[in-house]
Amino acid sequence: AINVYTVTLTAENGTVTGSGEYNHGTEVILTATPNEGYHFVKWSDGETTLTRTITVTGNVTLTAEFAIKVYTVTLTAENGTVIGSGEYNHGTEVILIATPNEGYHFVKWSDGETTPTRTITVTDNVTLTAEFAINVYTVTLTAENGSVTGSGQYEHGKEIVISATANEGYHFVKWSDGETTLTRTITVTDNVT
Repeated sequence: AINVYTVTLTAENGTVTGSGEYNHGTEVILTATPNEGYHFVKWSDGETTLTRTITVTGNVTLTAEFAIKVYTVTLTAENGTVIGSGEYNHGTEVILIATPNEGYHFVKWSDGETTPTRTITVTDNVTLTAEFAINVYTVTLTAENGSVTGSGQYEHGKEIVISATANEGYHFVKWSDGETTLTRTITVTDNVT
């Protein structure tokens, strides 16, 4: 009588096919399929081929080894900082934080998301850029019995000259912030009235 042998296959984080009872000399195809987020590493006998053929000449016990996939999250930014770059296992939730430099505000991530702090689930490599824009402020100047120049919209950090001119019969006293210089330079870091 022909000998019958047992092929026993096991795996964690994946599935295997080919287990069963086989006659001596039978060729059997063994396959290892990783679960989502995992990749095949090797069989317990060191073989690194995912699908392989063996000739049964005795009982066989093999384990397919799988490892979790590791992905890279790459974040970049100009005019601000980002937190969350690194190496993460498949399925990891990662908090991304975009913080603008002084005088800038967050606009959006390069994938269109408009929330500066967000959570992503890593299922592949991720590359994102945080986009920031410079703040624009309004300088509003008014006067009674005279005129002023310098009103307008200005980017954060812009140095501008403001000036006051008295009407005939009047003289300049002071600006509403107490400054007594008729023509002066101010650095715009907020709305000014």
